[in-house]
Amino acid sequence: MQPSDDTATETARIAIHGHQMDVGEALRSHVTERLIAVSGKYFGGAEDMTARFSRTGQGGFSCSVRIHSGRDLLFAGSAEAAEAPVAFNAALEHVAKQLRRRKRALREDKPVNPDKEGLV
Repeated sequence: MQPSDDTATETARIAIHGHQMDVGEALRSHVTERLIAVSGKYFGGAEDMTARFSRTGQGGFSCSVRIHSGRDLLFAGSAEAAEAPVAFNAALEHVAKQLRRRKRALREDKPVNPDKEGLV
């Protein structure tokens, strides 16, 4: 995947690993694309992003996603599913929820916030 004008691709390190399995090019491009999109949406990017895939004992896949956004902000999520992309999407949703909640908490913690006071 060619880097676009997005600043998330210029500064972020993306690592995609398969534990005792081969991660194909289609899955690798899907993971890269989604990680860049989610990290760009919250906090304007991330420093490190890692996706690790492994096989489960039931014949499915397990995926763990970690995003390090700097300033000691580390978000992690994991999921299992019958297919690797489905497991990744579920794990990324866990991380996206954490990012969303953290961003909301930072936004609402400001001393003057019209949304918090009900003025808007």
